[in-house]
Amino acid sequence: MIIKIKDYERIYKTINAILLNEKADPTVACTFFSYYGASLLSYHYKINAQPIAGSCLYHLGGENNVLAFGEIKNNRFVSSVNAFHSWVIADGWLIDFMAPAFPQVLSNIGQKITCPPKMMQKPLNTMVQSVADLKSEGDFYFEPNPQVMENRLAYMSSSLAYSDLAKICNNWYCKPPKQMREIIYIGD
Repeated sequence: MIIKIKDYERIYKTINAILLNEKADPTVACTFFSYYGASLLSYHYKINAQPIAGSCLYHLGGENNVLAFGEIKNNRFVSSVNAFHSWVIADGWLIDFMAPAFPQVLSNIGQKITCPPKMMQKPLNTMVQSVADLKSEGDFYFEPNPQVMENRLAYMSSSLAYSDLAKICNNWYCKPPKQMREIIYIGD
């Protein structure tokens, strides 16, 4: 692991708390989880971390339960600006800070399958070679999409509030086992 479970959990909870404070739905906030997660990893851990966007699939276990972010076009699973996911690439690892929200994502899209909240942190060299190779729990596959990434960059640059929220995350966050402040003030 590139970061410990306690660090992962704290990063998730920090970003999630900021999103909830801003009345955002964490189950559709992958862009924020990836950008703010990469920012926290870079700032607090000195890890080379970059947000990435495109199509992504995760095998959640059970009877071939796969959570897919993207769409099928011309018999291929692809991403577009309307069907994508964002995650973090950090020093040869895929880290998805939105993964603990996957049970709620499944519920929101009407899926009957369930999974417990989990951490998603895997070495890139363990990614399966194709969508068809998603056979076991923990398998993952992604394809970055430069057009979607450009769209996400433009979105995150569209308001100073988004960079302000990244600063708030960085200022509020502290590594475990230190205690985080119970309250952080967010101005208008």
